[in-house]
Amino acid sequence: MKIRPAEERDLDAMVEVMLAEPSVEQVAFMPSLAGARRFARALWSNAGPEDFIVADDDGEVVGFAWCSQTSVGLREGARAAVAGWGLLGPIRLVIKGWPRQFVEIPMPPGLKLIELQVDPSRRGSGIGSMLLEHVIAAADDGSLSLTTRSDNPAQRLYERHGFAIAAHKSHRFFQRRTGADGRILMVRPASSTSS
Repeated sequence: MKIRPAEERDLDAMVEVMLAEPSVEQVAFMPSLAGARRFARALWSNAGPEDFIVADDDGEVVGFAWCSQTSVGLREGARAAVAGWGLLGPIRLVIKGWPRQFVEIPMPPGLKLIELQVDPSRRGSGIGSMLLEHVIAAADDGSLSLTTRSDNPAQRLYERHGFAIAAHKSHRFFQRRTGADGRILMVRPASSTSS
């Protein structure tokens, strides 16, 4: 197993890792799974492979992490929505995903972990930790932030690596749609050490 920078050829494998077992939010807020694949490809193509690392097991991508100094902007999201669901994609995404707006938490300046995914059949084998350790090492000043659902089991992984909950936002509309009460912001200060 090696962790390496992503290459353009890894894009389809990364999409399949993420959508092999779609998250509650993906199912609740995306107009269609096929569109979600096109949406992710378009969004990640715009981000560029330099923002991604992959876990490569003998040529097979079994996990990845996406990090950036900036959050995904409205323009990039709208373009990806058009790629995913056609010209009305941004409208479809807003109509389907409107409860998410109530639990959005702004991320602080610095490196942001936007996505961390491991193939469902390989979860619990240390791949997530390996990816996270590389992400932490890449943070210039050591600080790192992420947002996730408040009931995401990966929260324990993040806590083991020095992240702590900095904010929690809940809303009944989000809970009705996803079953989770809301989303959390987790921050790993520069002085944290992983175990």
